[in-house]
Amino acid sequence: MPVCDGCGAQVDDAHIRARIERLEMATRYRPIHIQVLLLDAAPPERAEDFFYRAVGNRSERSDGARAYSNALLKCTGEDPSRFSSEIDARAELQRHGLFLANVVECSTGSGLAAALQRCAPSLLKRLQFSYKPKYVVPISTALRGILPLLREGGWTDRLILDGGAPFDVRPSAAAHAPGDLAAAVSEKLTKAVSNSA
Repeated sequence: MPVCDGCGAQVDDAHIRARIERLEMATRYRPIHIQVLLLDAAPPERAEDFFYRAVGNRSERSDGARAYSNALLKCTGEDPSRFSSEIDARAELQRHGLFLANVVECSTGSGLAAALQRCAPSLLKRLQFSYKPKYVVPISTALRGILPLLREGGWTDRLILDGGAPFDVRPSAAAHAPGDLAAAVSEKLTKAVSNSA
């Protein structure tokens, strides 16, 4: 069996095809210059809930996926309900220079911690040579363990954190409202735009 570049596991051909399909969907909305990279741990288990899979009817997504999407869209300073389609909403993120990526590019189920450890070193290469963002925002508490690696890799000044920890945009996160993430990202975007002017 082949080893997947996205998660480091031995997998079948269907797994490889699904990963390539997710990468193609995300690439459609990748900004030329990434201002803020929203960094999550791994994509959701359900294919319909993948952020960059534009669905015709939002009801095809789970409630959690809709809340997650809304939290990320608020980082643009826009009300998510104003978008007539998911394609328009994803294009708005792109226009603002925001891009969502995952440390582990495949759903991992219960093996997330091990997959993060396997994939974290390659994340540094992706940040430096591919994404090249001005800022990185970890948006999953599962990424707490890779913060030292990001700091050692020279990203300390470009990390947007929530009191020294990753943000948690999952619907079950009671401690921090998604608005906290939106405010932090908006502040850094404003600073980046004013510095480039």
